[in-house]
Amino acid sequence: MKFIFMKLQSLYKKITIKFPLFFLLIFVSIAIFSSCGGKKKKSTDSFFTSSSSLPDSILPREKFVQIIADILTAESAVVQQYDPKESKLIRFEKYRYNIYKKHEIDSNYFMKNYNYYMKMPKRSELFLFIVEDTLQARKDSLRVE
Repeated sequence: MKFIFMKLQSLYKKITIKFPLFFLLIFVSIAIFSSCGGKKKKSTDSFFTSSSSLPDSILPREKFVQIIADILTAESAVVQQYDPKESKLIRFEKYRYNIYKKHEIDSNYFMKNYNYYMKMPKRSELFLFIVEDTLQARKDSLRVE
C-alpha cells in the first residue's frame, strides 16, 4: 500500500494538471478497504480478462479508464478556474453531466462500473496505474515542441 501511495504522490507532483487530493484519497481508501476483506474468494476474474468475458452491464476497461481520466481532468479544471457567479460544485456537476452524456452513461451505471473495477485490490492498483498513464499521455500530447 505504501508503494501505491508513493506512486500517487509522485503522479500528483508530476502532472501540471493537478486534481484534488480528495479524489486520490477516494481511490486509495477504496483500494485499502477492498484489500481488508474477510474470506478470500477463488476467482478467475482478472483485470486483464478480455472484454468479451466481462458481465454485460460492465464497460470495457479501456472505456472506463477514459471516463475516469475525463472526470479527473474536469476536477482539475474546476479547481483551477475561478467564477464568483458559480460554485465549484455546480461547475463540476455540469462537467460530470457532460462526461456522462459524452460516454452515454448515467451516474448509477458509472457507480456500478466503478465498484466492479475497484472491488479487487490488485485490479484497483493496476487500474490506477493505467489511469495515471492515460493522464500522462494526455499531458504529453498537449506539449508544444
